[in-house]
Amino acid sequence: MNTWSTFPERAGTVVVGAGCVGCSAAYHLAESGREDVVVLDRGPLFETGGSTSHAPGLVFQTAGNKLMTEMASYTRDLYDGFGDFRTCGGIEVAYTEDRWDFLKRKREWGQSYGIDEGQLLTPEEVESRVPQINADVIYGGYYVPSDGKADAVSAAESMAEEAREAGVEFYGHTEVTDIDTTDGSVDAVETEHGRIEADEVLVATNIWGPLFGEMVGTDIPLVPCAHQYLVSDELDELEGAEREIEQPLLRHQDHSLYYRQHGERYGIGSYNHESLLVDPADIYGPDKLDDLGLEYPSLREFTEEHFYENTHPDHDRSAFDAASELVPGFEDCEWTSAINGMFSFTPDGMPILGPDEDTEGLWWALAVWVTQSGGAGDIVASWMEDGTPRLDGSRVNASGAHVSRFQSHTGSREYTYGRGAQQYREVYQLVHPREQPDGQRALRRSPFYDRQADLGAEFYDSDGWEVPQWYESNETLLETYDVPDRPDWLSQNWSKVQGAEHQHLREKVGMVDMTTFTPIEVSGPGALEFLQGLLTNDMDVTPGRMRYSAMLNEDGGVLADLTVARLGDERFVLFTGGGSSATLHSRWVTEHAPDDGSVDVTAHVSSRTGIGVFGPDSRKVLSDLVEADLSNDEFPFYSAQETYLGSIPVTMLRLSYAGELGWEIYAPTEYGSQLWDAIREAGEEYDIAPVGWAALDSTSMEKGFRLWGTDLTPEHNPYEAGIGFAADLDTDFVGKAALVADKNDDSPSDRIVPITLDEEEAVVDAGHPVFVDDEVVGYCCRADYGYTIDAGIAYAYLPEEYASSGQDVEIRYEGDAHPATVRSGPLFDPDRDKMIR
Repeated sequence: MNTWSTFPERAGTVVVGAGCVGCSAAYHLAESGREDVVVLDRGPLFETGGSTSHAPGLVFQTAGNKLMTEMASYTRDLYDGFGDFRTCGGIEVAYTEDRWDFLKRKREWGQSYGIDEGQLLTPEEVESRVPQINADVIYGGYYVPSDGKADAVSAAESMAEEAREAGVEFYGHTEVTDIDTTDGSVDAVETEHGRIEADEVLVATNIWGPLFGEMVGTDIPLVPCAHQYLVSDELDELEGAEREIEQPLLRHQDHSLYYRQHGERYGIGSYNHESLLVDPADIYGPDKLDDLGLEYPSLREFTEEHFYENTHPDHDRSAFDAASELVPGFEDCEWTSAINGMFSFTPDGMPILGPDEDTEGLWWALAVWVTQSGGAGDIVASWMEDGTPRLDGSRVNASGAHVSRFQSHTGSREYTYGRGAQQYREVYQLVHPREQPDGQRALRRSPFYDRQADLGAEFYDSDGWEVPQWYESNETLLETYDVPDRPDWLSQNWSKVQGAEHQHLREKVGMVDMTTFTPIEVSGPGALEFLQGLLTNDMDVTPGRMRYSAMLNEDGGVLADLTVARLGDERFVLFTGGGSSATLHSRWVTEHAPDDGSVDVTAHVSSRTGIGVFGPDSRKVLSDLVEADLSNDEFPFYSAQETYLGSIPVTMLRLSYAGELGWEIYAPTEYGSQLWDAIREAGEEYDIAPVGWAALDSTSMEKGFRLWGTDLTPEHNPYEAGIGFAADLDTDFVGKAALVADKNDDSPSDRIVPITLDEEEAVVDAGHPVFVDDEVVGYCCRADYGYTIDAGIAYAYLPEEYASSGQDVEIRYEGDAHPATVRSGPLFDPDRDKMIR
């Protein structure tokens, strides 16, 4: 045990927070060879008083996305290795038919993401494992035998002891009062016991994260929330239950409840009440806590009204009534303990991991539950050590948890608290992936927004942007084009109109709002040399030409795919997506730019607007509007020109994400309304239609174009992702060494392939497993219907032995096996005749 007489004056890395996340990070840093690490916590070690101290420790491994599932599985195995995990299994029950269908899908997500032992149970099979429940009120359950309970405090201590053996020092009862910076870099942490100079600081304080953000001027969009946990007295149904084999954990998500056994007592956790948000400033510092009389600063007094009265806006009964219906023994029991315990939510419900954007040497690991804590610590430790996030030594897609995914508006209290409350309310709700939030909407509007609204645009929220998915004004197209129906869940938040828009664009012409796309301008005498060392393709092209390229991390994983236009000898523009893509990708470019003044980087996140004009008649629509000659000879495919559309200065790119003849047209935002009107008016003669992004996505799938974040992520290199043609190994770029090593490695790897469903009009969703001979060989990373090829499409990474065209596979969806066939791509216009005509 370290003492104040040994309190350090300097450390290579200071970790603030000795809960399970901070201890996991320290343990993994020590495993990588770090010796000069100091861990501080305001509370006692290791029951520090944060969320770790009161967490029930439930580890249900199957989540709705791969990253969260992988982190949970890693956490389970890590803590089990220390003896701080009890495998008892976990069951999620279905109270409604919709939930039962959801559990079928969830089991398939588990199969996709490595949880292969999941089972669907009948009500009687659930009751046989949890005898005290009322099986008559459920449809069944999803059971994972390897789920269980983590002793979070004990796990933190076990990891700390291992780290201590490697030289890591731990100090409790040490309040950090400030983080000192000099010229944008971490300098030291100030504590009540003295100053510690440091090269790096990792903040792993969870509910107190925003306060540390204030110390360095970084907005941390996180809000602490309280939820309830009670433990009953002995239940007759559990008499004699002190035995080696414990009952499985239980989730009753239709009423936002979970249960776990405590010997002959039964615990119940409830989210079934209104959101109880807490200001972090109210729970930090001794003057805020002395009068509460509670065991931990992360606790609040139990509020009976939130348990016995229905305060949840989406439920029809109180937590007590719902809990007692499933577990009748609760009706007459007493409660031996009851708390309101705090944990935290971000606006999108995901953790906050990674390096701070403005302060070099500052790292964050926040909004992490015990379920993912061990994995989160491993990811951030590898990131700190090697510059690349990994999980258990392998590439991982941490983009969804990256601190830089947040947009400017998320720093506001109104947004963070509003969306945080919604995330709390919906944490156990049956929320459709395409369901849109109600609050904090229309924050970012393209200059076309009012015109689109008049046309009945169905807007989706995309990092604050309102992005049209389809237009009600196009319902008349359904008189011309046939669009297959979709069943049940797949039909929700979907419209046949998007299928009609898809076909109309293919046959005539459509205009698509591209405002969210972000041009990143790179200019200066060093621009070419810089981009040659950053991007995978050769950027030394003639001004006026474009190149498709990838941007890799040091592990060779794809960070982005970009269209790059060279507009002058010293001027390039990189085009990427909007929202988090804009901030993540522009940050990577900016941070790698030389600081000698030879390169200037400007990300036009909101200062540019754009319209894509795609389809066979696109040249006819635009030829009389623009000054440039749009013929193939003068404006060939994959070229760019700066010209004028009427009086509007525009940058025109000859390409089309839809796989048709077309141009993307960008202009300063203030010209946007005029740009829309001019194109719409000129297009009337050719029956132009506004087209939403749903149709653009389905057309791009037919063409085989990749979508960042789904079928293109840092988990895969360009060769696996099918974009190896964009890697020129005659140039030197970030990630080349790893890419060459991967290419020369003879060990089996996966590669992406298009798959078509054999059944007429069949369609599935992303996330579902691909089987060969009843063995999972991959999963659908992207799926939709191809209205031109008239078949359901999925993209999946499959082992080479199953990736040949003609391979028979099955895709499982809601328990049904859909026969399908691996194809060679593209599925539409493989010779690019339509794009270059």
